[in-house]
Amino acid sequence: MADPRSAAHAAVLHAFADPATISEEVLAISPGLMVVASGSTLPFSALAVEALIGARAAAEAAGEESVGVPRIFSQSLSLFDEGLRRTMLQAGFSGEIPDAERKAHALDPGLFRHFSMPAKRVLSASNRLAAGDRAPSISHVHLFLGCLQEDEALATRTGVSFRRARLLVAGSTGDPSVRSTRALPPDRAMVAFLEGVPAGSDSLALLARFLAGGTPEAEQILVRSKVTRALLDRARSAFHDPDEVQEGGPARR
Repeated sequence: MADPRSAAHAAVLHAFADPATISEEVLAISPGLMVVASGSTLPFSALAVEALIGARAAAEAAGEESVGVPRIFSQSLSLFDEGLRRTMLQAGFSGEIPDAERKAHALDPGLFRHFSMPAKRVLSASNRLAAGDRAPSISHVHLFLGCLQEDEALATRTGVSFRRARLLVAGSTGDPSVRSTRALPPDRAMVAFLEGVPAGSDSLALLARFLAGGTPEAEQILVRSKVTRALLDRARSAFHDPDEVQEGGPARR
């Protein structure tokens, strides 16, 4: 759906549907840590996940029943690089920047069930901020800003308002961390899906596979957008994937 050159993208447009909307709706039903909202659906970045898990662990170690806004704020701030920390201090930040114990914690499948309602509002606010930045994910900096935006008392205590902090970190809200390379076991559902796609299939055949059963939620998204098997069958004579370009040679036709 993200490739405007593909036949599948063209077929969806032919159905007067929006490829970006379909892509976002499919992302929303995918497994992972993310915020799903009507305006945007975004996953958390690597450092944001570390901050959220750290906040949960810190709250649990302190015997707290839920994760509050200060825990998210503290953990997010602890992951700032030296440049951002210095910027905040020079701007009048009066709160103590904690020394982070960056230990590995097991990811609780029910992570967000332990977050207080104000803390959950911070997650939603962070999503809106990331969407406003056109960021690919919600970073630890977005979480930090979300805390200041949702908790005015916290902003007053630290000496930096949300608006001031947002100006200070402008252009530096992304997550610069490099994701670690790790092998993922094959997902059984994905293997079963791919086994039903004939070798050499184009993007139209791949899209049609979602309408062949086995992926009911994805199928509903396509059918709701008027993308049906009949439409894809008709599209085969009209739309084609771009020719592959061989390295060092002309495009094959």
